[in-house]
Amino acid sequence: MPRHRFFRPLLAGLVAATATVAGLPSVGAPPSTPTYSNPLMSDIAQAFSDAGLIRAKDGAWYAYATNTSLTRENAQNGGPQHLIPMVRSTDLVHWTFLGDAFSQANHPQWAGWPQKGYWAPDVRYVDGEYYMYYSAPGSTSLDAAIGLATAPTPAGPWTDIGHPVVNFVKDSEVMEIDPMMFIDSDGTKYLYYGSFRKGGIHVVKLTADGRNTVGESTQVVSGERGEGTWVQKRGPWYYLFYSGYGCCMGTDGGGGYPVLAGRSTSPTGPFVDENGRSLTSTQPGGSIVNSFNGNSLNATGHNAITVDRSGQEWNIVNSDIRADRTWGGRPQSMDRLDWVGGWPTVRAGQWTSDTPQAAPDAAWTVGSSFDSSDSSDMACWRSLSGDWTSNDGYAASTSPSGLLVSQKSGTADYRIEADLRTSSGPAGVVFGYRSPRNYAVAWLDPQRGVLRVEQRVGGKLVGTTERPLYQGFRYDTWHSVTVEVRNGRAAVQVAPSIGDNPLGEIDVQLAPGLSGPAQFGLTGTAEGDNLAMTKLYQPVTHKIADPKVGPLLPAYSDEFTGTDANWQWTGVNQGQVADGRLNWDTQATNLSTDATVALRDAPEGDFTVETKLTLPFASTTGNGRAGLIAWTSRTSSLQLAPTRTNAVQQTFLWPGADPSPWPEAIQLGPSADTMWLRLRHTTRDGQHLFQAATSLDGKHWQWGSYWYLPAGPLKFGLISMGGAGSTAHFDYVRTYGAAS
Repeated sequence: MPRHRFFRPLLAGLVAATATVAGLPSVGAPPSTPTYSNPLMSDIAQAFSDAGLIRAKDGAWYAYATNTSLTRENAQNGGPQHLIPMVRSTDLVHWTFLGDAFSQANHPQWAGWPQKGYWAPDVRYVDGEYYMYYSAPGSTSLDAAIGLATAPTPAGPWTDIGHPVVNFVKDSEVMEIDPMMFIDSDGTKYLYYGSFRKGGIHVVKLTADGRNTVGESTQVVSGERGEGTWVQKRGPWYYLFYSGYGCCMGTDGGGGYPVLAGRSTSPTGPFVDENGRSLTSTQPGGSIVNSFNGNSLNATGHNAITVDRSGQEWNIVNSDIRADRTWGGRPQSMDRLDWVGGWPTVRAGQWTSDTPQAAPDAAWTVGSSFDSSDSSDMACWRSLSGDWTSNDGYAASTSPSGLLVSQKSGTADYRIEADLRTSSGPAGVVFGYRSPRNYAVAWLDPQRGVLRVEQRVGGKLVGTTERPLYQGFRYDTWHSVTVEVRNGRAAVQVAPSIGDNPLGEIDVQLAPGLSGPAQFGLTGTAEGDNLAMTKLYQPVTHKIADPKVGPLLPAYSDEFTGTDANWQWTGVNQGQVADGRLNWDTQATNLSTDATVALRDAPEGDFTVETKLTLPFASTTGNGRAGLIAWTSRTSSLQLAPTRTNAVQQTFLWPGADPSPWPEAIQLGPSADTMWLRLRHTTRDGQHLFQAATSLDGKHWQWGSYWYLPAGPLKFGLISMGGAGSTAHFDYVRTYGAAS
């Protein structure tokens, strides 16, 4: 495209985009979509699991999935698998299918063809190229390696680098799947990977080009605990998200697949949860971010995170339709990600939605994508100095004093986004603009090697704050610069792409006269694209209230001070009441065989049952466990119990009578030798609905997943089973009525 004098319009509202990237429509400001409903993409993809997600340099979102039949019709007709299908959206709600990343023509030669498939793609923008890390299975379904393909656009064409980044390791304790690449602010690249083996989830450093590993890996999540890592830097903290048991439908309809998180001051850990529990301990921690909430969608895990134009973050997950166990396609769902008290939670703790929700803010208030399809209106821009031109769909100035600002102002609290690069001097994003003598600039300065914020009032420089960017930072490739102004403070970040982890951050108090509604623009020897301003999102600051308990129901409670005739044992009474406790050795058997259970009739209506349990696991075999049970029959039951799973102890909400928690049990808060358990009973759609909670002190409760039991007579009680070698000590069973 020839260079020509250029003043792009600021688009107030919505513009249709027709410029192309790799033959595909580019983004403008998409049509307004006030609401959306989960699952997403139902018109093009009813099966879209393990999604990778990126906001690309054309301003659109791209998502990529594990190999899949994509549609129910294709699966039922025995159609071909799509090998990493790619989809594109300009609003995170409406998606277009683009094709597959791999085919026989460009598949990884080292992995062979035909291939069993390619899993869990993770796509990043790295110094002018798109990187896609993915897993490929080996000779068996339990062997895997991690590969890398690159492309000039987010839609491909993808070219494999010709060798694995993390190779097959026979009989490895770490499963080489579910990669996630992270670039730290010092420029170091890391790769997270792993799944439900003894080795858990690991992180390893990458070479500068991201194509090989450096040194030994480090475990960051305990074995048999999780998969599907996503790491996000927020302030001083690195947050590690991962997903637990139950990715897929089971015979009992399980599939919790909760998203859990820990945080650290280092990308290699140790990561701890909100209780201070390490994610790598034998009783691993994990704060619940998202879990099954009792609605029509379950198995809501393997998350990815992005941000809309207002700055609001969104959490993308697999999901399954609970009532449709024969399908199990794992379509995508999306909900708002909130940060409360320094910890992430989906929808303020309500978790995945299945009813209409307010849609992401995908339309800017004012802005331009600088595409050739935009009609010119020079009155909407003001070139105050320099010769601003267009070149291949972006604005550019070769003058160090170039200054381009908007004619219109935004709101008092606003977010500015821009893609910025420079091949010579400093390039900046202007904000808080009032006049040529009053404005602020966020500079990318290759001469000083810094991100810098300057403030000018009355023509004088009144404030300068800068942070060094890592040596080797590529100023000549696109990077995303964001400015968020709230209550007179400006938070500035530079990242590889919008929504990716920051490579540099500055937070400053704006000088008097620079806060409030203002204009914005570009300055310096800048090349700028996707320059937009939007009203800043309003953060959610409180979670939904925890459930309350009502009055104690003495007839359904036992302090274990003597014999209580209300207990009904399904076999021989194995417990001994002594010293105010019920003491019960863990049985070697399970519900699926002949394990004895202690039961009592449940009260009518809503209630919560609670126990205090001490259960050291010094020598327990198998999946030894003890705790509460809800029961309509031996095979239709729900256990809440700390459970030994090889080297670690985890607390599960466990539907059905399977002897193993895999794959249907749902992880809850951390375990301890002494802990408190609650099961809260309500009804929904004529069924019994339970929610589980755990506590490490009997005062602060972490509420977790829900699950159903069918209608009918209900009992509750205690279990101690799954592996011999330990003794469970129950201090009491207390049942509370509904809270008033």
